[in-house]
Amino acid sequence: MARKPVHLELVGGKGPRQRVWEQIRRFNDTPFDISDVTPGGVPVATARTYINNLEKAGILAVAGKNAVNRTTWKLVRDTGLEAPRVDNRGAVVTQGIGNEALWGAMQAIGNFNALVLAAMSGASVNTAKSYCNHLARAGYLATVKEGKGTGKSGIPATYRLLKSRNTGPRAPMITRLKAVYDPNLHEFAWQQTPDDVAAELEVAK
Repeated sequence: MARKPVHLELVGGKGPRQRVWEQIRRFNDTPFDISDVTPGGVPVATARTYINNLEKAGILAVAGKNAVNRTTWKLVRDTGLEAPRVDNRGAVVTQGIGNEALWGAMQAIGNFNALVLAAMSGASVNTAKSYCNHLARAGYLATVKEGKGTGKSGIPATYRLLKSRNTGPRAPMITRLKAVYDPNLHEFAWQQTPDDVAAELEVAK
């Protein structure tokens, strides 16, 4: 099966599904079987599950059988460079979409606060505040003006995205362990230290 070239691929960290997706896009609308799109290091079972999920989502369609009687698929809806995030039912996984919108808003404007980001991105104010706090700790944001007070009467801090930390189109992620992972660089930009945890516990008392 002849591959069709794709001129753009994501840079930085790539999970197994992203790697499978990039192989799929190289075939464009040419049929392929699972062995054609499973790169080295990716388990065949992982590729098979992802392909089945993409089929349920209407992104892939079964094309038939090939010469060795293997099922083949073809790409019927190319959603772009980023691997589609779909679950086992073929439904779109929305986790992380809010961060992408916040990151895009940060890249588009100069100075901002959580209220402005929330209005531009559609994220909640609390989500915007948390994302700003984590990126400021990780060195992505410069604090232009400190915030004052809390609640509805409080004034949120004003930030600016540093040009040197505008690392790419993919939004830095906040992990469950409260670390900031940058998929553009495939590295952790900040991780919570034991001192950070101790300080949070003191505040919570």
